Amino acid sequence: MRSRSLITAVAAVLTSVGCTQVTPPTVRESRTVSAVFSNIAETKSLDPHLAFASESVLFVRQAYDSLLEYKPGGTETRPALATKWESSADAKTHTVTLRSGVRFHDGSTLDSAVVKTSVDRLLEINQGPATLFGNVDTVETPTADTVVFRLKNADAFFPGMLPKLPIVSKKAIDEHKTADDPWAKEWFTGNEAGSGPYTLGTWERGKAITLNAFEGYWQKFEDGTPTKVTLRTDPDVTTAVQLMCQGQVDMIGGIGTDQTDQAAACADVKAVEQPKLGVNTVFFNLKAKGPVSDVRVRKAIALAVDYKAYLEYFKGRAQEARGPLPPGAVEFEPPFPAFAQNLDEAKRLLADAGYPDGGFTLSYLGLKGLAWEEFFGTLLEQNLKPLGIKVKQTLVAWPQMVSLQGNPETAHDLSFLVLNMVTPDPTSILRNYTTAARADKGGMNWAYYSNTGLDEQLGQISGILDETQRLNVLREAQQSIIDDQVAIWLPSSNIYQPVAKKWEVSYEPIDFVVMVRFFYARES
Repeated sequence: MRSRSLITAVAAVLTSVGCTQVTPPTVRESRTVSAVFSNIAETKSLDPHLAFASESVLFVRQAYDSLLEYKPGGTETRPALATKWESSADAKTHTVTLRSGVRFHDGSTLDSAVVKTSVDRLLEINQGPATLFGNVDTVETPTADTVVFRLKNADAFFPGMLPKLPIVSKKAIDEHKTADDPWAKEWFTGNEAGSGPYTLGTWERGKAITLNAFEGYWQKFEDGTPTKVTLRTDPDVTTAVQLMCQGQVDMIGGIGTDQTDQAAACADVKAVEQPKLGVNTVFFNLKAKGPVSDVRVRKAIALAVDYKAYLEYFKGRAQEARGPLPPGAVEFEPPFPAFAQNLDEAKRLLADAGYPDGGFTLSYLGLKGLAWEEFFGTLLEQNLKPLGIKVKQTLVAWPQMVSLQGNPETAHDLSFLVLNMVTPDPTSILRNYTTAARADKGGMNWAYYSNTGLDEQLGQISGILDETQRLNVLREAQQSIIDDQVAIWLPSSNIYQPVAKKWEVSYEPIDFVVMVRFFYARES
């Protein structure tokens, strides 16, 4: 087996010393450059150690910096708050050297004690982003500008996770903590204390968050870089498209192909297309007290899906699905077969399971406003009709969707979720199938799938330093998930989003599909 050059290159970076310096841009002009971004959902919290959904990360990446960052629009790791990093030969010790002169928005300065406090806070809160750092054993601060991470187990991909570690002001924690709230979670819910390029201006809940350029940022703003950013919430995508065509919105995140085409047809709008390291996933609820609790029924339903029709929906801007890992993450030899419709086999499996004529109804849950999720619900209804299975489709807003799926008693039989790699480690997406990631524990395992053997495998993969051996275990893990038919894996669409023509911008393929880092956007 072999991996794609992308992952091979990333792995090489992760196990070497990173010494590349980021060249500071020139000082920005005094003019105000405004960018308006529309998203379908709004974050519930501004706390970077709680926020992990796409609408939350959209804010966090603007206000907070991490030790390392990804090159805009890519997966290559490069310096940020740390100027260099080094990994030991056994991948259990990772040392970073901090950048000097970095100030937080509250005026405090960066040092190793601040970084250690951020890690401690993240792990103590133990939500969202903490799932990436459970392997951290100790954090040592031998000098003011040196931080040493010692891991419980070897992890060749650990440096690639550091862009997902937002560093917060220790001063802010100390000033706003209480006896009942030692990590100042209440204060951070509606406030920020980062060192990123933008500070929080206003938050009008349900409508918009405004951000302003941080004058004391350690990098300088080039001309054309946004100095004011507005993060709008527009649950109705049609409204967002109309506003873009009227020149009131500059960028939109996470909308469908048809909606992007509609926006791009306007005079001053273009479409931006990039590869995406994500998978369109339709989870089965394995806790459901009904037919989908039987793996034969789940396989029959998956075999009934017209994958070709779903692929054609994206008009050539998608790739065939071959399992829970996205195209572009890892290439296996031999490759996993692409999924295809087979109604005869579907009927045979249903009969074996005791449902020769179907005779039951499935509930399907999708996100309101996302056309491709609604399209799949309609396609599923058509595909299952010949099997005697009915589908009841429900489309709701994101907060309601999370609430429903977070309780196995209210979770639907099938639910659509776009899963993305969030680090260069392929298991960053597979961990959504672990017991610890179950939805009732705050994770994205909407299937309520539990496989202790898989849990153990996924905990070992990043510590296997031999690439061939690592890919063998990775293949076994993916095969286990496929064999249990935990979900229906649909063709993976590219990032294809509308942007005002005056902007040059990249979406972040490894940081959810709606993500833009505005400091790297340029108005022409």
